[in-house]
Amino acid sequence: MVDTTARGDVEPTSTTAPDTTTPTSPTRRWVNLAVRVVVILAIVVGMTWSVVDQWPQVRETWLGLAWSSVALSVLAALLGMVANTMAWRAAVADLEHRVSVGAALRICLVGQLGKYIPGSVWAYVLQIELSRRAGLPRPRAFLATLITVGLGVTTALGLGVIGLPSLREAVGSGSEYADSVRVALVIMAILLPIALLCAVPRVLTALVQLVLRLLRRPPLERRLSWSGVLRVIGWTALGYSLFGVHLWLLANAQATPGFEGLVRCVGAFAVAMTVGMFAFVSPSGLGVREAVLVAALAPFLLDDGGVGAALGIALASRLIFTIADVLAAGVAALSGVRQLRGTTPDVVATGVDRG
Repeated sequence: MVDTTARGDVEPTSTTAPDTTTPTSPTRRWVNLAVRVVVILAIVVGMTWSVVDQWPQVRETWLGLAWSSVALSVLAALLGMVANTMAWRAAVADLEHRVSVGAALRICLVGQLGKYIPGSVWAYVLQIELSRRAGLPRPRAFLATLITVGLGVTTALGLGVIGLPSLREAVGSGSEYADSVRVALVIMAILLPIALLCAVPRVLTALVQLVLRLLRRPPLERRLSWSGVLRVIGWTALGYSLFGVHLWLLANAQATPGFEGLVRCVGAFAVAMTVGMFAFVSPSGLGVREAVLVAALAPFLLDDGGVGAALGIALASRLIFTIADVLAAGVAALSGVRQLRGTTPDVVATGVDRG
């Protein structure tokens, strides 16, 4: 029998003994409220700055897009976000917790707004805090996020291989984006073999145990499973594929990239988002992602504006992601006001010691 108390897991019922911890002081409540207000304002400012900063460059391209293409592109982005949420939920399940789909969507879709605060960690911090409020212990939320991000990098780099032709052409073209793309290729070459090794459940479990040891938390009682790892990779691959479809729909509104363009858009978008993670200062990797996307799109837009049109589509893609982020977070938050207030936990501990 697993000792869930020692591991800090949440009991599946709401009939547990009342919390005997010291009540939160008025000062602490005001501080918590102030922090939340500051975070919300920072997100709003970051999102507003992102839109205002991009609009002069994207205006001509945006107004030239067919609204049907824009609507379908937003839908593809939203579905990709849902797929990534399911990847996180699969990682939580492999850590012996079951999170309802609704709670997972609220945690991930609201939490991802943190990426609009400069610095790449705020989305994860917000996601972990929302997980705690939903009933998932912070250590498990942190590990699930760490596993999802790590396996997401592995998946993205694997998909990125199909985008290599466009990226290699960009490096040889001598364009203004050649240096950024060259950096992306170097990162891919270094990270891909390491990422593949770390995706092996035995190795991944060892890394997780090391993190827990450094955090002075109890170790996992069983290894992560192949089925759990493959579920995370599968959902993540679907998410990146949908993001690639989102980009392809925008390109298809101005040119005819065809199936080859679709394949390259999937690979390039996966690489672009992964490389963007290394731009720690800019919100959500601003600039780095666009360089890789332009490299993928430019060959199909030579007769329709070339690099300029490709940059416009890449910036339009970012703007559409901002719209999708707001829509997804808004719907998720409105659908779970009761859960966000902490009245109905959506997390069940399913710990079974399987050796």
